[in-house]
Amino acid sequence: MAPVPRRPMFWLLAVATLAIAGWGLWPRAQEVEIATVDRGPLEVVFTEEARTRLVDRWTISAPTAGLLERISVEPGDAVTRGQVLARLHPATTPLLDAGAEAQARAQLSSAQQAERAAAAAVDAARASVDAAGAEFARLQALAGDRLVAASSVDAARERDTAARTGLRAAIAREASARADRQAAAALLANAGHDSPAAPLDLRAPVDGRVIRLHQQSEVPVQPGQPLLDIGNPDALEAVSELLTTEAMRLPPGAPVQLDAGDAAAPLTATLERVEPGAFTKVSALGVEEQRVLAVITLPEGMVPPTWGDGFRLDARFIAWRGDYVLRVPTAALVRDGDAWAVFAIDGRRARLRRIRLGHMGETMAEVAGGLGGGDRVVVYPGETLKDGSRVTYPSDSR
Repeated sequence: MAPVPRRPMFWLLAVATLAIAGWGLWPRAQEVEIATVDRGPLEVVFTEEARTRLVDRWTISAPTAGLLERISVEPGDAVTRGQVLARLHPATTPLLDAGAEAQARAQLSSAQQAERAAAAAVDAARASVDAAGAEFARLQALAGDRLVAASSVDAARERDTAARTGLRAAIAREASARADRQAAAALLANAGHDSPAAPLDLRAPVDGRVIRLHQQSEVPVQPGQPLLDIGNPDALEAVSELLTTEAMRLPPGAPVQLDAGDAAAPLTATLERVEPGAFTKVSALGVEEQRVLAVITLPEGMVPPTWGDGFRLDARFIAWRGDYVLRVPTAALVRDGDAWAVFAIDGRRARLRRIRLGHMGETMAEVAGGLGGGDRVVVYPGETLKDGSRVTYPSDSR
């Protein structure tokens, strides 16, 4: 029997070795997760801390120096307009000369005029509220019949809100003017003799509840020292300190979702205004930030009864909302130079494709160009994924 030649076996072994080495060194397909570009709702939001505060707050202060009797009302007690909340025994006033007495009379006359002007301003503000409310109701009815634009209704709503805010401010100025007139009258009445002055009764300017006591025990007080706050705890608003860059993105009347962190569902409120003056605040990291105060209107009759003045909230501001937007997950976005790009699926390969973006949400971004509905893209692409890389993905990926 002839011996088997060894040379062909050697070449066969060499070819097999090269094939195995080539198979091992051949770049393998990377397993990736994909998502489909689709159309749906998109929101541009950001979250900041907020706190509640009374829409109207009246601080009862000492009109003159004296001895304050112990205040008997407690926080939460209901009070009515004209009810005596505190009693102050003014300090003994020395005799006034003719010049000082004339000055005191002039102060009383000025305070009386200011009170009359404040009362007239309240009447004018009430008329403005009636007119703005009637206009808003009329435009709402016309909008229901599609006879006016929605922007006209929004503008009327803003005028109605501004008129109501102006009325509250006018009432507060009237109460302040009344207190100044009472203080001036008491000073003039008690300044003509050295005998102990008659006690002053400090009364509630409006109906409401006692919110906070600044001083309760019997103690000497100085002019202007706050004694207690009253207001309506059912009439609350919220305020939030926003970065100026975020505040500029918010349109008037932007919706705001407020969450107190309790079991209740978030409350949908409305951005009333962003105050025009910014201020500097140092963050927890020691960075100086320019912030501005945003005032949020809470829906009437829907404020949870557990909320009170000064409560902390999480405010989710909705800067923009689209109901039917071509969108791509933000997890698919990568930077390609100075542009945004994605790895689009082309068969079994990933192709780097530049795209144009519109609004950017928390988890989704608006596609303004470069992709179409139904395109599939790689989400969470790794650093090893390159243009043209072979990929594999589950058939049931998003």
